[in-house]
Formats: sequence, structure tokens, C-alpha cells
Amino acid sequence: MALILTEDEQALAESVRKFVSDRSPLTSLRQLISSGQPYDPDVWKQMTAQLGLAGLTVAEEYGGAGAGVSALSVALTELGAGLVASPLLGTVLAAEVLQRLDDDAAKQELLPGIAAGEVIATLALTSGFGSHVTASDSAGDVTLTGNVSPVLNGAEANVLLVPVGNVVYLVDGAAVQDSTGAGLTRTRLTAVDHSRSLARITLVGTPARALAGDGGAALAAAQDLGNLALAAESAGAMRACIEMTSSYAKIRVAFGQPIGAFQAVKHKLADMQKAWELGYAALRDAARAGDEEPGRFGVAASVARVLLAQAYAEAAVDTVHLHGGIGFTWEHDAHLYYKNGLSNKVLLGAPGEQLDRLADALGI
Repeated sequence: MALILTEDEQALAESVRKFVSDRSPLTSLRQLISSGQPYDPDVWKQMTAQLGLAGLTVAEEYGGAGAGVSALSVALTELGAGLVASPLLGTVLAAEVLQRLDDDAAKQELLPGIAAGEVIATLALTSGFGSHVTASDSAGDVTLTGNVSPVLNGAEANVLLVPVGNVVYLVDGAAVQDSTGAGLTRTRLTAVDHSRSLARITLVGTPARALAGDGGAALAAAQDLGNLALAAESAGAMRACIEMTSSYAKIRVAFGQPIGAFQAVKHKLADMQKAWELGYAALRDAARAGDEEPGRFGVAASVARVLLAQAYAEAAVDTVHLHGGIGFTWEHDAHLYYKNGLSNKVLLGAPGEQLDRLADALGI
């Protein structure tokens, strides 16, 4: 297992890190919170048009980079460190499903726009509480009825994929564009994590088209990629928490010396670093498996997600605590990471669900 990034991956990481610093610092997230906007369209345009992040895992024949899973994890690690708000995760998962299916017409129609960042797509996974959708076919006209919640960027997406059992449906484009006149209602939800835009999708006789191919396998692949993506974001954000806290421990003085000199602080930071090292190693293993050992990817991605989601959530809490009184104020950025840590821990399946899925994959 190679933990060291390749030269191309290092260059990608540096480019994304500089982009985050220049175009989407944490002050930008606070501005989005104040404005009520889910993300900055200009930032999204630069992420896709200049950096090509939406097309990293899209095949070259559809206008993507075909760079693979490892490159995506590198980019998401840097975006996670800056808590960059964007529709990238939902779009990447939708693109993964489309590529895994056998519907050439849908691929030709949708993937080039997704890769270019011109189309925001999302996958309405039905694992959320109270989510249930049924499909009806009357004389060849398929309609969907039910609701799905929460859906990543469900209120902003131009393309909506809805799974029903092992079949993936593409909601009629007219219904998505006119979300009040074609049986489709999209309600933006109040999310704990301000860097995520979540919505409830309500379908009432909404026109749709069944996509050809093994939907069950495509959805499983998207779940694996989602685990890797969230693990990568968590690794970046946890690294930011450690750096933020260790820097503060060097300058905050108590009883005549920096608080980093006290064992309680040093040991906590050491525990955070150790947990990050273990989780990051699992992330790099999963990223390599995604490109080189696809048969092992699902298990490796689940392991990385389980390790990093819990470690990041705990590190975010410790970040608040170790900053003392200032850490408990809303003005401090530790709160943004704390809320993101809660979100990353449960999004696309809480820890218990992830462990059950991992056990099933291992035959336990």
C-alpha cells in the first residue's frame, strides 16, 4: 500500500489547496450562512471549469478527466479542510451511477454537462428516515410517488436520479425545471452543517424514465464512492482541526506558559494525531483500491469511512474544548468543524449502518 501521493496528485492537492485559500476561505462560508445561499455559483464555476473537479471520475469519452478515485479523494481532502460548500458530492455520486448503468442515451445526454459543471446532478438515496418511493407504469408512462429526505443539493439539482428498489429512474427534465407543476416539490431543509445543502423531495405522479442496467450494482458502487468521499472530506477537516488547535496551544498562555506544555493538552493532541494517521492510511488504501483493486474497494472504503467519521467527530469536539472559552463562541471556526463532523458521521448512513454493511461485505 502506497501512502505517498504521486507527483500528479501532489500537484492537484496544491492547486485545490490554493484555490480554497484564495476563493473559498472560511469567511466565505460565513457569508453564505448570512445570505442563506447554499453555495457560491462563481466558486462552483471555477471548481469545475478551471480545476475540472466535477469530471475527475467521468470517463474521457464523456468529456471528463478519467483521473480515477484516488485523484477525487485528493481533491476532496483539500475541499474538506476548507469546508467548501458546493454540489460536488451529489453530482459525483449521480455521475457514478450513470456510468455504472447500461443506458448509453442517458450517458451521452447527461455526463458531458456534469463533467463540465454545467449540470448539477444528485442521487436521491432512499435510506433517510421516512423515505419511500413507488413507481407506476400505465401504458408505458412511468410516474413516481413518495418522498426522499435528505437529498444532497436536492433543491438546486438540474438532474434528479431516484432509486426504487434495484431500478434507477431519471425524473423528467420538465418536472425538475418546473418543480410545482409536474408533481415534484423540493423543500430545502435546515441542516446542522452549513456547508451542506439538503432537501426533501416529494413526488406525486411525477413523470420519470427507468434507466437501463443493473441499478442495484450501480447504487452499491455509488455508496462505496460516497464512503470514500466522506472519508476524504473528514480527513481534510480533521487535519485542519489538529493544525488549528496545535497552533492555538503554542500561543495561549496560562499559569505563565503555553497551554501546549501541559500534559493534558499534549496527550489530547497526540491522540488526535494518532487517530488521523490511522484514518488517513485507511483512506489512501481505499483510494488506491478504487483504481487498482476494484474488488476490494467496497470494504476498504467502508473501513476508511468508519475510522475517519468517528475520529473526526471526536476531534471536532476536542477542538472546541481545547480552545477554552473562545472555542465555545459562535464566532470561532471550531463550531463550523464541529457541525460538519456531526454531518459527516451520519450522512449516507450512520456508523451502525456502515458497520452492518462492512460486516455483510466481509461475510461476518
